[in-house]
Amino acid sequence: MKPGFHLGKRHGTGTDDHDHDREEVDCYASGVEDWNKGLHIGAIFIVLVVAGLGVFLPVLGHFVPQLHMPRTMLTLGKHLGTGVIIATALIHMLPGGYESLNDPCIGSRMGDFSGWPGTLAIIAIFAMHLIEFVLSNHAMGKHAHSHGLPEGLAEHHHDIEGGAALVENDSTQTASLHGGAGHVHMDDGLDKQQENCDAVAVHTHHNHVHGASFLNDDMTAERHKISTYILEFGICLHSVIIGLTLSVATGAGFKTLLIAICFHQFCEGLALGSRLAEVQHRKHAFLRAVLSATLFMLVTPIGMVIGIGVRYSYAPSSPASLITMGVLDSLSAGILLYSGLVNLLAEEFGTLEFRGYRTSKKVACFAATFIGAGIMALIGKWA
Repeated sequence: MKPGFHLGKRHGTGTDDHDHDREEVDCYASGVEDWNKGLHIGAIFIVLVVAGLGVFLPVLGHFVPQLHMPRTMLTLGKHLGTGVIIATALIHMLPGGYESLNDPCIGSRMGDFSGWPGTLAIIAIFAMHLIEFVLSNHAMGKHAHSHGLPEGLAEHHHDIEGGAALVENDSTQTASLHGGAGHVHMDDGLDKQQENCDAVAVHTHHNHVHGASFLNDDMTAERHKISTYILEFGICLHSVIIGLTLSVATGAGFKTLLIAICFHQFCEGLALGSRLAEVQHRKHAFLRAVLSATLFMLVTPIGMVIGIGVRYSYAPSSPASLITMGVLDSLSAGILLYSGLVNLLAEEFGTLEFRGYRTSKKVACFAATFIGAGIMALIGKWA
């Protein structure tokens, strides 16, 4: 949606340059027309309240006994959020990146390559994967040391993927498997039992080695924490863009955009809040969840305040603005796609807990995901 702008005058040196001058006027137009101060300032508080309501509902429902929400409701809200995040990336952010970076006003500044948005999204996906891998491995290495595991295992924690560790030892070590849990017995004083693990037998040419792959509760919690903060980073990045866009919109389109963005922020708040409520911390879990939720609640209004501050000089069709918005949209799309597909869709639907649900609850979770995506697809018509 293009807001109204005062067209600045840029005069050429001759009539032959008339068309070129008109193009320059369109691209470098700045200033917001018919800007309603009261309405735009009021919109800041409206978005603040709606976003806060969405993100704090699951957080307070999880931590505050008086506001306790049924676990099934929180679970459905989490899966609704999965659909919201994926649809936001594909319907709201990535198309915006293509529109901005392929705008005629950019000219040849991007090398006449129309695939930049997809390229930037892929870069963001790979970067998030690498960051999550490094942080997870670092956390698991610290965990190995803190639990007194052998030095060799801690040193080789870079071979751990998804919490699976190959334990190598001599023939005095044996592993016994019981259902979905592996019990590792070792003469050197290792823990007798590792919860929630699958065991794998490894054969070599010289000896028979029994290895156990494990992902215990601490490691699972650490990975969940990392993936949740990556998700919040992606959401906050594009929320600034949303706030800036809303603050420079005017006319009848402003109210429509405001309503659409309120729904958008409420749904995203539910998605993020559901994840924040499940993040485990050794200390101050509630305080940390509240701080993270508050950050999400504030970030769109901050973008709106920035937009209001630059409303007279902001030129949305200038090459600098288009490139900045296009790059941020594309990177945000990649981050949200990675979080939505890897850490939400694949992970949440692949857990043993989910597979143990009743059939009706599984159907409800799938339906919630589809409904979340559908809502954001519908909102995409206006925002």
